[in-house]
Amino acid sequence: MKSRFGLSALVALAMSLPIGLHAAEAPTEFKGTGKLVVNNWGGPTVEKMHAAWYGDFPKATGIDVTFTSIPDVAKLKIMSQVGNVEWDVVDFEGAQMLQAMKDDLLEPIDYDLMYKLVPKDQLDPAQMTKYGIGSIAFGTIMAWNTESVGKKGPANWTEFFDKKAFPGRRALYARPKPTLEIMLMADGVAPKDIYPIDIDRAFRALAKFGPSVDLWVEKTSQWDVLIQNKEVDLMGSSLGRTVTQIDKGEPLAINFNQSIMEQSFWTIPKGAPNVKDAQKLVAWMAQAEGERASLKLFPYYSVANKTAYDGLPKELLAKMPGTPEHSANSLTINAQWWLEHDAEVQTRWLSWLSSR
Repeated sequence: MKSRFGLSALVALAMSLPIGLHAAEAPTEFKGTGKLVVNNWGGPTVEKMHAAWYGDFPKATGIDVTFTSIPDVAKLKIMSQVGNVEWDVVDFEGAQMLQAMKDDLLEPIDYDLMYKLVPKDQLDPAQMTKYGIGSIAFGTIMAWNTESVGKKGPANWTEFFDKKAFPGRRALYARPKPTLEIMLMADGVAPKDIYPIDIDRAFRALAKFGPSVDLWVEKTSQWDVLIQNKEVDLMGSSLGRTVTQIDKGEPLAINFNQSIMEQSFWTIPKGAPNVKDAQKLVAWMAQAEGERASLKLFPYYSVANKTAYDGLPKELLAKMPGTPEHSANSLTINAQWWLEHDAEVQTRWLSWLSSR
């Protein structure tokens, strides 16, 4: 599905938001003309975040922004080979960014330009790479039905699989990532020691804990239905979808201990139509005001600007994976490891899944 917004739609959406957007006058070096094409993941969630991310960038700089989806490294490679790159900015997941780097498809991020707009000490070094800066991180957490399990649920992944302490039906995402990480933590490996993954140990843990899983979820959209229909009692589910259902009144609780985050990055394709203005937009999106606005809309992501959390109400901070309290014992997916081992793992994973 493609989603394209022009300047008028962006301004209309910005005016409809109940939050203030960053409206500072752009420095001279951020002025420009023309149009940027941003490729991200589309859908209603992303469309609502556009105004928060970009704010009054078009008005302040003179540079219009349009949108398309979905990020695809193979498509970008073909565009590059034929000399017709259509995208100026791409929101790549970590492994996608690394593949694009390997294929020499990305421009370095101009951090000197960014620091003219955003103080360096505001940015999380863990989300800054040569070819990308963190856009959002999305998470997998433990969740449970408080009516069937109780208010107190499992404190870690080991307890998650303890059917005596927590009886009920369990569900996990039917993908090796982050299932292998979950299995290793259930087997006693600390989040900080997960990588490099001991693949043999991970599959031994899968053989041990996997039979306790009653339902393997093929699509993330299934979480909403499972929660609403109360088909399972404990889940290793999407943080965003679970928090959304809690806000709608579903009887769920979550635990951020040993939560799993996967980072996405703003990148600029090499040969993009307007690299200089793309650098300006990427810098603009790192401002605290815009990232704070996005967190108010969708508090279940984490962002690159650490000061974006300042001044947010406690009820919002309670939902956020990026706060110091919630991220203290969390795990961030190692995209480099998965880039190097995905093919090997997929073969064993599919064999195990089909033999259940």
